[in-house]
Amino acid sequence: MAKEPQELKWIESLLPEGEYRRKAMFGGFIYYIEDKAVLLIFESEGGSRTYKGKKYDFDLWNGCMFPVDKEFQEQALQRCPFLIPHPILPKWLYLPVHTEHFDELATEALKQAVRPNSYWGSIPKSKLKAKKDPFRGISDKMDTTRPRMFTDEPAETVLKRAKKISDLKNLGAESEKHFHKAGIKTPQQFIKLGWKKTLLKLIAMNPKHRHSIYAYALIGALTNTEFNLISQAEKDEARSFVQGLAKKEKELKKKALAKKAPQKVKKRKQRERNKLF
Repeated sequence: MAKEPQELKWIESLLPEGEYRRKAMFGGFIYYIEDKAVLLIFESEGGSRTYKGKKYDFDLWNGCMFPVDKEFQEQALQRCPFLIPHPILPKWLYLPVHTEHFDELATEALKQAVRPNSYWGSIPKSKLKAKKDPFRGISDKMDTTRPRMFTDEPAETVLKRAKKISDLKNLGAESEKHFHKAGIKTPQQFIKLGWKKTLLKLIAMNPKHRHSIYAYALIGALTNTEFNLISQAEKDEARSFVQGLAKKEKELKKKALAKKAPQKVKKRKQRERNKLF
């Protein structure tokens, strides 16, 4: 049975909440929206890089795969040229985890895969026989999944006019719920805190928010910019901040283990002495 994802667990949060199901497959996890497979995740660091005598410069089973029928692959690769057909499963377009800017690229590919009526994804033949999809092959140019009230206005105008957290770019109804649970009820509170303190509150409420993509979204919300279009300097700052948090957590865990170690030794010695008497 496949283990629970670790480094790639955050990608699940980009799927429509309550609308997807997950199933173990090939040692990883496959994700469905209704009957359509849209994503396959693997985590096998340092795994095989060779297939049929050919050696590749990336792990074959460590990253994200997006199923696209062969007739639509050329179109999909024009949209996302950073993907490659998987050497073993050519129907799946692959993004190795060590690809530069993996987070943003995986997010962009998944954004295409989950669009309504997208040619991305794959429906098992058994499901197709039972229920033909009349929309298969329709263009995905129009994205109506995330409407925004003040899309093209200056950030100052948007922030001043916003009444709810979900009025801001990159933040929908689910994000608004998370903000409320973290004690941030209004856009004004968010603005006053800034993205770093807001992220810390969200992480305290749920550790899954400790990821650079969430930081991008928060920065974009405060500047009225799509999360993947914020400046490179802002992305670098966000990554550095989130990585710093991860390092601090590891250090705290090490210290906690170091404190427990002498106690374990002491208890073991006590048990050994008890056995002697």
